[in-house]
Amino acid sequence: MTRTTGTHPLDHLVLPTQSLEVARARLAALGFVVAPTGIHPFGTENCCVFLADGAYLEPLAIGDERAATQAIAESNVFVTRDRIYRESNGDEGFSAMVLATGNVDADHARYLEAGISAGDMLSFSRAFTDTAGKSDIASFKLAFAAGAEATDAFLFACERVNAPDVDRTALQAHANGATGIVEIVAVSDAPGEQHRLISVAVD
Repeated sequence: MTRTTGTHPLDHLVLPTQSLEVARARLAALGFVVAPTGIHPFGTENCCVFLADGAYLEPLAIGDERAATQAIAESNVFVTRDRIYRESNGDEGFSAMVLATGNVDADHARYLEAGISAGDMLSFSRAFTDTAGKSDIASFKLAFAAGAEATDAFLFACERVNAPDVDRTALQAHANGATGIVEIVAVSDAPGEQHRLISVAVD
């Protein structure tokens, strides 16, 4: 799947990790520029790798265990699915494929109709800082999809309600020359079910 295909192109990949410091060092050693730490209001935090094609990698760690536990109690699907992944597969891996959308409400309705909704939608904002230290607020709205028995992966649509007014040019200038994500390979013991899930998600 390439980012330029269809009405729901690839937005980013969620990569659980136990330590952002370790993830940052690992990615830097591979020649990537890693963005400053971003803190979510529900206990998770990230250090993203932004690519020139518009997609990005999101290493994700638990920064505030108490806030994350509270978010799970409040049925926050993002944090709940992250916890399910970690309990099933450990703290390192690839847990979610995220699709860009301009109408996340319609995506949520489509997921409900197809019987693949993973739960309630989520809206949130967080600070975004570029390499020069300029900061702005990024706002997102998410709708979630997952297979009935899935514990190791899920999908969600992401609408960027407010794109931060910062310059990402320096964050996209990777020493290794990477400019985008060419392909995602998904492996499953039940490929038919997962094919349907992905097909509905990408519309």
